Amino acid sequence: MLKRNLKVILLIGIFAAFAIGAISFLSPKKKEEKDEETKPTTKEVKKDIKNAKLTLVGDFLFEQPFYDATNYGKNANTYFTEVNKYFKNDDLTIGNMEVVIGNDSLETSGNGYNFCAPKSIGDLVSSLDLEVLSTANNHSNDRGFDGVKSTIDYFKNNTDILTVGTYKSKEDKEKPVIFETNGIKFGFISYTLGTNIRLTDNLFSVNIYRDPNTKKITDSIKNEIKADVDRLKENNVDVIMALIHWGTEFTNDPSSEQNTLADYLNSLGVDIIVGNHSHCIQPIKWIGDDHKTLVFYSLGNFVSADNDIERTGEKFDNAYQFGLLANLVVTKENDNITITDIETEPIINYYDTNMQNFKLIPYNIYTSEYEESHYRYKYNFNKEFITNMYNTVIDKEFRND
Repeated sequence: MLKRNLKVILLIGIFAAFAIGAISFLSPKKKEEKDEETKPTTKEVKKDIKNAKLTLVGDFLFEQPFYDATNYGKNANTYFTEVNKYFKNDDLTIGNMEVVIGNDSLETSGNGYNFCAPKSIGDLVSSLDLEVLSTANNHSNDRGFDGVKSTIDYFKNNTDILTVGTYKSKEDKEKPVIFETNGIKFGFISYTLGTNIRLTDNLFSVNIYRDPNTKKITDSIKNEIKADVDRLKENNVDVIMALIHWGTEFTNDPSSEQNTLADYLNSLGVDIIVGNHSHCIQPIKWIGDDHKTLVFYSLGNFVSADNDIERTGEKFDNAYQFGLLANLVVTKENDNITITDIETEPIINYYDTNMQNFKLIPYNIYTSEYEESHYRYKYNFNKEFITNMYNTVIDKEFRND
């Protein structure tokens, strides 16, 4: 009886030990072990950041006084000396080529608001480290289709500078103009309000945003602009830039048409608008709600040489003598684009009392010697005039004070 009870107890003990072991085997691991095994790990997303520094300038407008003083640009070796640094230390420089670059069969002219520059001027301009030039402006057709082709051919055959806004064929017109730097793709469109000599054939050769008969921005023209922007989007550009020749000459105030066109370009997704034509500076603004567009309404003249303009008075005769050079930084972080570090500086087109020694001078080194020996100093073109207009027209956030 005792042995049988001992056997029963022994069997019960063995069964209990087996059951406890099984339960331990099947039960969850200790909290410490579980936490160690199941603790979530945070994987840091690698940021892909790219930057490009841009330099923007206004009109390259070469006129007869400059030709007379420099032998048509052949002796203008020091003209860009003081501004070269701005062009060398960036990734993309953009300007507006306001004159036709001719050839041996096209007459050179810097008078009468009908402009055709010799090849030596093309050589002078291309001595700067430029990447893109707009060629759509009111002087694009000053030598007809031959002048359009000559200008395009000069830059294509002699430089690495891209031109946009004028074309040799319908097929060329539909080819997107894209420049890539530092892993950021910039796409360009360019339009002008019209041409001084009206286009009667080869209508594809100059991009014009107004109907030549009504002077209005029609739906068909808006569709053409949209098609240009869409082609850039199809090519996956990161930044869309519109280079626009618009507005009214000799006023610091953007016109209602400028605002209307800017709003339309904003609705298409254009990121930066660079405007010209007024021959004086105009404001810089951010516009848009869902999409932000940075608008330079007019950078004014970068190059000019008219000491006394028939169509205006002293104020805008003086405003004609300086424009803005703008710097900004475009940043691409993964697929997001931001535009920062926007700064501007007045650049003075200097020439002495004898209409000689042409040179572009940044405001920060425009000494009293330069100021008082400028041809127009006697007409109140001085540092005070430049400062007052700059501070009045350009908001503080965009000034290099």
